[in-house]
Amino acid sequence: MKLVVGLLLSVYSLFALNLETLLGSVEASSKQEIVQESKRLQEFIDNKQKQKQLLIQTKEALKRENQITKELKVVIEKNEKILAKKEAELAVKVGDLGEMFGSVRQTSSDFLTNYKRAFTASQFPQKEAIFDKFSDSKKLPTIEELTLFWHTMLDEIVQSGKVSQYPAQVVMQSGEKVEQTVTRVGQFAAFSDGNFLQYSSDIDALVELSTQPASSFQGGAEDFEQSSDEVLNVLVDPTRGTLFEMLGNNPTIMDRINQGGIIGYIILLLGGLGIAFAGYKMVMLNILDKAIKKQLKDVTKYSVDNPLGKIASVFYNNLKDSITDLEIKIGEAILKETNHIKKGQSFVKLLAAVTPLLGLLGTVTGMIATFQAITLFGTGDPKLMAGGISTALITTVLGLVTAIPLLFAYTYIASKSEEMVSILEEQSIGMLAKNLKQND
Repeated sequence: MKLVVGLLLSVYSLFALNLETLLGSVEASSKQEIVQESKRLQEFIDNKQKQKQLLIQTKEALKRENQITKELKVVIEKNEKILAKKEAELAVKVGDLGEMFGSVRQTSSDFLTNYKRAFTASQFPQKEAIFDKFSDSKKLPTIEELTLFWHTMLDEIVQSGKVSQYPAQVVMQSGEKVEQTVTRVGQFAAFSDGNFLQYSSDIDALVELSTQPASSFQGGAEDFEQSSDEVLNVLVDPTRGTLFEMLGNNPTIMDRINQGGIIGYIILLLGGLGIAFAGYKMVMLNILDKAIKKQLKDVTKYSVDNPLGKIASVFYNNLKDSITDLEIKIGEAILKETNHIKKGQSFVKLLAAVTPLLGLLGTVTGMIATFQAITLFGTGDPKLMAGGISTALITTVLGLVTAIPLLFAYTYIASKSEEMVSILEEQSIGMLAKNLKQND
């Protein structure tokens, strides 16, 4: 019990000591806060006096600024009246200058549009900056600027009637850009080394035409370049390149053939082979026909260089045989000569039938390419479909153009062969009938 009581007394004494310590700490903090509050209150009181003084000073400054504002308003109103008066005076003095400025801008814009398509742009590239400056100007030009614009316009008009030679960059058909001496005939033609050129505003350079005029015109251009005081004719384009562009867009026969592709080349190859063979066959048949007709005049004097002579030789060399054996031998000779006469005409017939089918094959493949282009790119750009359509149409044309003469040739060969075979059969029957009559 003593131990327990002693332990409780010790704990109580320690707890009481802690409470006293806590109380002392609280009292010290309260005193410190009271001191700080008193200090802040005193500072607020002091600042209140200063704020009153600042307020008085601010009101006085505001009063002065208001006075200045009123004075400035008076000045602004006075200046606005003066400005309105000056603007009215300016409008009176400008008068027709405004219309002149608009006319200068419009004229400069028109000249700039024509200049970008003109051959003189390759010779005088600095003019573009002058026309461009006036076409986009926002202020009235000075007298010096108007004089420069006037002189530039006059020079452009003068150059349109002159023939000039000058060095310039030329883009060849291969895409290579080389410097050549260019001959310019006004605004209507330009050529170098006999090749006609056109000016491309996209790349600001002369470009060699992809499709040149006839060689006679190119030769005339080359002679014109080398001439000095002579009067020569030369091809010009009064539309400033439009007709030359149309010439480039007008494909030649070779361009059309190239559009047919590999199938077109096969058709031409087979057609050329068939026509050559048909021509050879027609010549040979005509030679045989003349020989047979010559032999018809006297069959007894036969010659083995023609089918009728060969049949006659078989007949007269076997007169001692029986009529049956003689008939068999003559029939064998006729069959042999008939095969010789008709040899090759089936080949011509085959080619006449195959070439249109190849044309149809090219048409189908071309349309397949066209539909593929439509599937990928739609129908917005016709150029994407032009290649397939060209192949489709050109191969059909080539097939028909090749088949028609082959068909005529086959008809001629077949009719000529039948005519000759008929003569051989008639003469053979006649010789057999004559021999049979004599034996009777």
